[in-house]
Amino acid sequence: MIWLLNRYSYLITSALVMGVAWLVGARFGGPWPSVAVAGTGIGMALIQRRLRGGSSNPAALNALAEGASPRPPLLLFIYADT
Repeated sequence: MIWLLNRYSYLITSALVMGVAWLVGARFGGPWPSVAVAGTGIGMALIQRRLRGGSSNPAALNALAEGASPRPPLLLFIYADT
């Protein structure tokens, strides 16, 4: 269960923040719930982009994959019962 929370923590946090934004926007009525959720979603996406260090570049990933040589997995070796 803990790995599930670790893996999807940003998604869970985003859902909670958007839910709170919906509740706050609903207090004002009209289009404000939608505006609050959209603004929060954009804000969370910008925060995630900043945390990741900018935009994704698939060309950089291809260059890394081409330079990779076959080698034994290090973490598997460290945690194996050998």
